[in-house]
Amino acid sequence: MSLVRGLLFDNLGLKLVALLLAVVVYLHVYTERPFTALISFTLQLDGLADSLSLSGPVPPAVQAELRGTGKQLIRLRLTEPRLKISLDGVAPGRFERTVSVEDLPLLASDRLEVERMVGPRMIDLQIERKVRRRIPAAARVEGSPAAGFVWQDRPIVEPSTVMVQGPERTVARLDSIRLDPVRIEGRRDTVRFQVRPQTLPQWCSADPAAVWVTVPLQRRNL
Repeated sequence: MSLVRGLLFDNLGLKLVALLLAVVVYLHVYTERPFTALISFTLQLDGLADSLSLSGPVPPAVQAELRGTGKQLIRLRLTEPRLKISLDGVAPGRFERTVSVEDLPLLASDRLEVERMVGPRMIDLQIERKVRRRIPAAARVEGSPAAGFVWQDRPIVEPSTVMVQGPERTVARLDSIRLDPVRIEGRRDTVRFQVRPQTLPQWCSADPAAVWVTVPLQRRNL
């Protein structure tokens, strides 16, 4: 028994270092082998004029199947290269752009081979004029105050409108901006919170980003 214990625990530090070195050597050899992997390149749209806005869906990334060593592919994934598409000079309407192997942000020093483009092979975007419009902010109240307390008046919203900026047709369809709910469950005093829009349409922003909502509470008249 003592012999087995000696074999296991004598010079334990040296044995652990040897094991670690063996693992490092194995990983080095393993990651030098050729692999094929599906890599996603995040789409980056540059150069859109301030007077214009995207409208509708935009593909988040372009995928390609690449071949290289394990180290090369791991390094590429860690650096997260972006595929840049220029929108400089585009006008309102439909924008189409074919994506090719030459568009991929790969350096010659990467020594990676593109096996195939997975897609999307075509970037199809809708461009609209960007407009600004004041829209009422719609407050919502959830819950009930403590026993013996009520709220009877409408919530007070300050400011009562927000400036919404975004694609022309989307902004034109808005009649109000729904705010996150103000919860008054079990409350005894007037509630005042700063709340944000529950949701905004895609490519839209609101100014201010949050408004104050006050819910007056009072004792119930007996």
